[in-house]
Amino acid sequence: MTTATETWNELVTVGLLGTDRRDPPELPDGPVADVVADAVRDTPQGRLLASVSAMVVARRCGARPLDVRPPVIPPPADTRPMIPVAAAQRWHQVVAHWQVLEPEWLSTADAAGWKPSPDVLVAMLRRHRRSPHVAALVIAFGGPIAPWLIEHLPDLQPFESRSGPPIPEPRVLPVPAELEALLNGPDGPLADALVAGLGAGEFKWAHRVVLLNTVARMPRRSLAGVVAALESGRAAVEHAAEGAGDGAAPLALWESLLELAGERRAMLDELEPPR
Repeated sequence: MTTATETWNELVTVGLLGTDRRDPPELPDGPVADVVADAVRDTPQGRLLASVSAMVVARRCGARPLDVRPPVIPPPADTRPMIPVAAAQRWHQVVAHWQVLEPEWLSTADAAGWKPSPDVLVAMLRRHRRSPHVAALVIAFGGPIAPWLIEHLPDLQPFESRSGPPIPEPRVLPVPAELEALLNGPDGPLADALVAGLGAGEFKWAHRVVLLNTVARMPRRSLAGVVAALESGRAAVEHAAEGAGDGAAPLALWESLLELAGERRAMLDELEPPR
């Protein structure tokens, strides 16, 4: 007598081959065969569908529940307040568009006493698992939940142990020599030099990276002044773009600097220490 398992395997084979190449098997006598017979399917395709549906129900009726698994032990408590929703959303935006700001986002959030939201922590661990030194900073920022997450999700484990070489100081972002001396000086000369260089066409698209580094490195107090100076200097930059051989590149460079300055300013405001 054909068993239910053999019949099921034959039904799977017919489903893979198609009823135009093989007819569905006859079901063993019993309730399943009676259900299919009552369905009155007069085509091979109909009998196959009815047979599979009835067999699935019969197989599930005979399934036994899985053994009860022990409950997951929760991570140790972390009393730090969770970062604001806006700050968590900002991190996702930063890593997508302005990665130069991510080290500052991490150091500022950690120094302010925030704890990361679960979505940010998991994404950060996965993003930096190939960079053990950065991963160590992320784990420290994550607090007690970070090792707990890694234990339950081994794919988040950094490729090297935290007990590796000392974590180096963050690499200093290079900036143009003419702006280097102004970084730690009064706000006005830095903003004026930046806008003047753009308006005079001295800064080209090739300078984009080092100019973005300048905005990323300047003191926080300078951001408001630089944003205001860039906004007021649009006309001069547009004039430079009209006379430039590279078309709209000066204006695109100006827009990039203004966007980064505004992004950094908003990021630092959102990461203000909790009150």
